[in-house]
Amino acid sequence: MLDRAVGLLRQLGEAGAGGQQLSRLADALGLSASTTHRLLAALEHHGWVERVDGGKRHRLGAALVALAGQAADGTGLRRICRPALARLSGESGETTFLIVRSGLNAVVVDRQEGDYVIESLTQGVGGLMPLGIGAGSVAILAGQPLAEIEAVLSANAGRYAQFGSSLEQVRHRLARVQADGALMLDDSLIAGLAAISLPIRPPGHAVTAAIAVNFIASRLDAEARQALLERMRREVAAVEASLAVPATLSRPPRGGEG
Repeated sequence: MLDRAVGLLRQLGEAGAGGQQLSRLADALGLSASTTHRLLAALEHHGWVERVDGGKRHRLGAALVALAGQAADGTGLRRICRPALARLSGESGETTFLIVRSGLNAVVVDRQEGDYVIESLTQGVGGLMPLGIGAGSVAILAGQPLAEIEAVLSANAGRYAQFGSSLEQVRHRLARVQADGALMLDDSLIAGLAAISLPIRPPGHAVTAAIAVNFIASRLDAEARQALLERMRREVAAVEASLAVPATLSRPPRGGEG
């Protein structure tokens, strides 16, 4: 039963903010409509699933956002990265994101707004995208061992078309990150937007997260983009240095501790 519930959550994650119909979920998982309905009702009871489109569709619920945040906080990552996101947004006026890996997906666990409102594929904190879609997601996938990259690409290849991308395009973006250590993406899936992303690689570990900045492409020329990239590099280097410090040394003292 647990495997079926997890399968439902994954299907809903792939469906995005628009959600998915019960019948399509049942077909995708090879379940009966009644079994799918019972599972969705149980997940909805816990806030992990919610109904949209007048109850005709289901999508991931707000409770999963809290879980994603708790997972990031468990490693100290969100706490460490939040000042960096705030500085980048404050200095550039653009919107910044902290994105982490979750299986075959990437999930936004923090977002700092810029001086203006922009659209994003993830629809804010808690949003899921397949690894390989979106600048931050590409930066994370590019930092994995080659065998892991190929396994993810094989598993996600059928999902890329719904985001207007092909496997070849994803491979090209991965190669750019591997060559340059960062990704400047102008061929955004949302017209008029561009993005810059950098992977976060804790010392001695594989990449599990990335910082990304999304902006209206016409706002920043090549020189301004390069300056923003250099600021991002400094912030990511500081984050990686903080992650290298043992938690018992880096945490602030509690009341009564000297």
